[in-house]
Amino acid sequence: MSDKNSKKDFFVSYNKADKQWAKWIAAVLEQDGYTTITQAWDFRPGGNFMREMQNALTNSERTIAVLSKNYLNSKYCQAEWEAALNKDVNSEKRLLIPVRIADVEPEGLLAPIIYIDLFELESDEAAAEKKLIRGVDDKEIPRPRPPFPGVKKDLAPKSLKAKFPGTLPFNNLLFAKNPHFTGRDQVFEKICKGFESGSTVSLTQIITGMGGLGKTQTALEYAYRYADKYECIWWITAENEMDVLSSYKKFAVEMNLLHQDQQDSELIIKVVLNWMSENQNWLFIYDNVESIARDTQWWPKNNLQNILITTREKQFNIGESVDIATFTEEEAISFLESRTGIANRSDQNENATKIANRLGYLPLALEQAAAYIVAGEITYAEYLLLLHEYGLKPLDDAEGVMDYSKTLTETMNISIDKIDLEAAQQLLYLCAYMAPENIYKELFNEGAELLPSPLDEALQNGLENNKIWRQLTKYSLLKKQEDGNGYSMHRLLQEVVRDKIEHDQLWMLCCLSLFYKTYDFEYGDIESHNRFLKQTPHVESCLNTIETKLTDDEYQEKIAYLYNRGGFGFDNLGNYSQSLELYERAIKIREKVLGLDHPSTATSYNNIAGVYTSQGEYGKALELYEKTMKIREKVLGLDHPDTATSYNNIAAVYDSQGEYGKALELYDKALVIREKVLGLDHPDTATSYNNIAFVYARQGEYTKALELYDTALKICEKMLGFDHPDTAFSYNNIAGVYTSQGEYGKALELYDKAMKIYEKVLGLDHPDTATSYNNIAFVYARQGEYTKALE
Repeated sequence: MSDKNSKKDFFVSYNKADKQWAKWIAAVLEQDGYTTITQAWDFRPGGNFMREMQNALTNSERTIAVLSKNYLNSKYCQAEWEAALNKDVNSEKRLLIPVRIADVEPEGLLAPIIYIDLFELESDEAAAEKKLIRGVDDKEIPRPRPPFPGVKKDLAPKSLKAKFPGTLPFNNLLFAKNPHFTGRDQVFEKICKGFESGSTVSLTQIITGMGGLGKTQTALEYAYRYADKYECIWWITAENEMDVLSSYKKFAVEMNLLHQDQQDSELIIKVVLNWMSENQNWLFIYDNVESIARDTQWWPKNNLQNILITTREKQFNIGESVDIATFTEEEAISFLESRTGIANRSDQNENATKIANRLGYLPLALEQAAAYIVAGEITYAEYLLLLHEYGLKPLDDAEGVMDYSKTLTETMNISIDKIDLEAAQQLLYLCAYMAPENIYKELFNEGAELLPSPLDEALQNGLENNKIWRQLTKYSLLKKQEDGNGYSMHRLLQEVVRDKIEHDQLWMLCCLSLFYKTYDFEYGDIESHNRFLKQTPHVESCLNTIETKLTDDEYQEKIAYLYNRGGFGFDNLGNYSQSLELYERAIKIREKVLGLDHPSTATSYNNIAGVYTSQGEYGKALELYEKTMKIREKVLGLDHPDTATSYNNIAAVYDSQGEYGKALELYDKALVIREKVLGLDHPDTATSYNNIAFVYARQGEYTKALELYDTALKICEKMLGFDHPDTAFSYNNIAGVYTSQGEYGKALELYDKAMKIYEKVLGLDHPDTATSYNNIAFVYARQGEYTKALE
């Protein structure tokens, strides 16, 4: 034993999840005459944590490592036991003593060290004390336990022995401790800080969030994990006033405050609230608070102890809110592994990741999935197949779900059914078809007149608009994003809503009509580009759901049109892979609905060919362009502008391949049609002039090229304006001729003009902007200014 001024006998190293065990171990050792250092009692607020830890490790003879899964997974705890082991590498002096409190097997350097095993002794404190004292004693025969010598002056707390882990204060907890509880450390940390601050408001902590996030489980885990702080824990099911009153009465009777026959509700409430105001070290947990939220009669007037509330409601003003989120991916996988007992192998881990992602990391959904897997004795891969084939049905069919009284669908429908504004309900139905993130008001405002009443009027009225969004966030059906730019809706909640309304096509048709009107891409308009990028995830999410459900030809053609618009936008933004995917989805529908010879089908072939051309796959492009041309010549005629576009596009491929004769022949054909049908000042006619000029420039006929480029430029400036990308394209073309002629000053001037237009209109990351940088660099290189060129 150490005297007062020497080193302490033991430093108790533990993970914060096992604080109750650490305090109990320290208290038992102190009562047996040893001295200890433990973070829970000896690290004071305001101190330097790293310095305190260094002092603890340095000023202790031996270290006790409280072994649990949390401890072994903590890099900070690893540093602590490694520091102790370094002093006694061969464990000859027993300077590191592991104490196992959970079913874990130490690995690596810890594996050969014999541990004190307290696992499975949670219900036998006397046996655990005896085993601990005998384990740390250096003598072969355990000595008798001496009388309690009193608490050392530098210990805290100063009066009470820590409760043995697994023993609870007076309580009525409805559920056993969940052995598979995972994560939520930050939530517990915030709750504890709130309770410890001592202010009246923060002594009431409110766990909020949508159904299925595990609010009840988190409150329950808090009760078990921090039970040693309290002398009374009382659980109140608070969905309605009768449940609360019943729980209050049971408490009053248990505490001998009232007789069992007492029926006066006002007296029952008064007696309980008086007890709360006159006693200390208690925790009342109000689970799933609804109707009593704003009724002050149920709450102490000046709360000085700990109240923990769980609720779906966000608008709660009697305490401090602690928002609870879905699991992280790591937490979700850890939970599945613990709950199912399936080993963490690479192949299993990959499928666990897929399950977690498919279920949106929602704790209730993961619990139901794990219960199904365990009950059915199936693998992760087999469960994934069920989810793919049957959607959410396997979740609601799970047996053996722990401590959840309702299925996922039932849980979410509780919140859905709370909506009392019809317009808010209608808005929720539409949100169910959107992408889960970045749902913004303008998405619906722009086409409000296409939506059913009363939603259409509400969206066009500022006050009503705010009211319906506010009601959806009130019950955590939507969540305001931290950046303030939109809302999010959990993907499983979206599925539940869609299943609820699946027999009513009205909402799918509303989404289709809304996007058919508002989804567009205007080349050269930066605002249009930004709006397109914001809308696209929602359009794709909607179409992925409704494409197989709205099977009438009229709806299918509208769906194909939207895919085509998306492909056009991404093509012009230089995202060719995304463009190709959407164009191909459009062509698949059009071939089926419209037939192989329809002009719209031809347009889809043409669009795909354009992407191939941009990617340099000229063989594929030429095959589709010729297919398009034959359809247009047959259906639209030889003098139609779309036929001219086909000639032009095929010519462009020949041009890129250096077959200038073939290119000029088809460019001329296109020009004749455009001058005749569209007129001399049409932008498409200007495009033809540009194309022919480009071939002349490639052949070194610069005078002819400049003459045609200049004609095209004047049309673009007149019809499109000075800041249009097509105008910039003309500047580029003329500058290219000047470069070839060695007139670098003129070339740079025009290249610079083009670059500024591209930067302004298309943005800094567009391929055409990059081409401008490249052109200017090329001129600098020709002039020998290599530094500027490289930049």
